[in-house]
Amino acid sequence: MTKTVERYEKVRADWLLAHEASWHLSDRRMANELKRIAAKKERTAAGAAESSHHEGRIKPIASRFIAAGEDSKERGLRALFLVFFILPTLVVWIGPALVISHAAYSVDTGRRLKQRRVPERRQWYLAAAAVFGAGALFAVVARFVTLNLITVAEITYWPSLTLDVHWTTVGLIYLWAQVVLGLLLAAWQIRRHGWPGVVIKTGAKTPEVPATPRTPVAPAVPTAPKSVGTDEITAEEPDGEPAAPKTPAAPMVPAIPKPPAVAEFDDEPVFDDENY
Repeated sequence: MTKTVERYEKVRADWLLAHEASWHLSDRRMANELKRIAAKKERTAAGAAESSHHEGRIKPIASRFIAAGEDSKERGLRALFLVFFILPTLVVWIGPALVISHAAYSVDTGRRLKQRRVPERRQWYLAAAAVFGAGALFAVVARFVTLNLITVAEITYWPSLTLDVHWTTVGLIYLWAQVVLGLLLAAWQIRRHGWPGVVIKTGAKTPEVPATPRTPVAPAVPTAPKSVGTDEITAEEPDGEPAAPKTPAAPMVPAIPKPPAVAEFDDEPVFDDENY
């Protein structure tokens, strides 16, 4: 079973609404889509059915451009202008850059979220600067080498009415510009999707249960040496806790002597007849 990766749709939507640009609706439209996704996830997790209440969706910029016409004729002209002029121009000038930015954003975002990290824009700015600098350095070196290879005779024939276009050079410059622009647009994609508002806090370590303190053992009560009698009291008290006072012994009750035995007599008295 594949583990679901948290994408923080609600947090991103709130950040976009708090930092939306006032001159376009792209931020608000993206926040609207993110909130719809977050609500759908919550319903799925809770096992609830689809709600009959739906929020209104903000249409894409192309649809809003066409719908801005006052009547059907103007909307038709706007649609033709969009299809035959605006879209081809965008495809030619920034089409490859958009593809590069979308691919870079998707791959980097998926990798970072699996590592519990947030996409960052700084790395794409640095990558764009590095590619721009490498391309500029290559152009300078190539220009220097080309000038050294051209002979003086060929230079004298340069002023002419013909214009030679080096399509290889134009193609390299075009690709170089698209890569640089694509890296910059990757950073824009991160901003567009509201990732700057997400902060993943590293989880605190589980607190360890403190060890149960041991019960203090009472010091052993010193015993009196054998030479000392049981009735004697030692002069020095032992260190530590004082010993519990001894209960005084009960006084000895003298034994009551038994009465002397009484001589027993026979029932009949004995008379001496000789005295009478």
